[in-house]
Amino acid sequence: MKATPAIDDSIKQVDLERRSDDQLRPFVEFAWRRSKEEVPEDPVLPFKAMATRMRMTSPLFVRQRWAVWAGPDKLAATLSVNRSTQDNLSIRDLDIEVDPDHRRRGLGKKLLAKAVEACGSAEGLVFQAWTTSRVPSGAAFAERFGAKPGLRMRESQLDLRTIDRALIRTWGAIKPAGYRIEFIDGETPERLMDNVVTAIRAINTMPREDLQVEDWKITAETIREWERITRTRGQEHRMAVVIEQSTGASAAFTEVFFDPRVPSIVHQGGTATIQEHRGKRIGKWVKARMAQRVLDELPEARFIRTGNAGTNAAMLAINVAMGFKPVWESVIWQIPLEDARRYVR
Repeated sequence: MKATPAIDDSIKQVDLERRSDDQLRPFVEFAWRRSKEEVPEDPVLPFKAMATRMRMTSPLFVRQRWAVWAGPDKLAATLSVNRSTQDNLSIRDLDIEVDPDHRRRGLGKKLLAKAVEACGSAEGLVFQAWTTSRVPSGAAFAERFGAKPGLRMRESQLDLRTIDRALIRTWGAIKPAGYRIEFIDGETPERLMDNVVTAIRAINTMPREDLQVEDWKITAETIREWERITRTRGQEHRMAVVIEQSTGASAAFTEVFFDPRVPSIVHQGGTATIQEHRGKRIGKWVKARMAQRVLDELPEARFIRTGNAGTNAAMLAINVAMGFKPVWESVIWQIPLEDARRYVR
């Protein structure tokens, strides 16, 4: 029987933005261990890439972090509390991570209590957190402290070695009458900014199930900051915007992200068709055109991964037809701050 290592279970607030590489190394190694637990089949990002992401700040959010140490150079657990400065101002996103060797010792509850304490006497706030079916202890903890599932996401991946290329060519040739596709690699041209903002706002029409959130506020300034974050993280971004030719109005979009340092994985971002343009097979067309670009331009890519609400029947139907297969489930949980206070007393 493996003995549980002794730890100093005091919770210390940390500021990673100003830490040196040596000071950040325990945090990067902790993140690597957690990544290997959740997606053991994936390569981990290099140290420099992880350190850059941990140091990142943005006017779009405010983040506080705490750590529990298992020794001078090893972490037992971490907590981050994030809030948007743009929308959903009552939401506090929690990320409580406990190393497998230190679970079932009450660290999760202590970190939740620290998050509650950080909110002070505020009222009307809601904690929100993600779990993955790859790590069942996360959902068990969420249920234990009274959180409720707000949105269940099916995480799927498309194996590009076995993709039906004939289907992709067929869908890519749909070309609905009166529409064109504009591809954007990296920074959005000013001439297309209004189209991009309008297209991305269509994400607000996706199913939310029981998730208590307001519409996301998307502006040109938001897009520019997202682009800066993407560049700083070392990622590349590809977008396809479908435009109605007679009016110049946006009809749909799809996007992918990838990190050249881990070229085997391409992440599907948002995909949406604006209500009045649905029923014309635009979604199939634009998804296929983007998939073809991945096949043509990213020869080292092996998988495209995407997440969809389990009730998003239209998008799931397209993905299943393309060959996406479920790999795990993610759940977004929510609990009012007042209920969390009662649990940690």
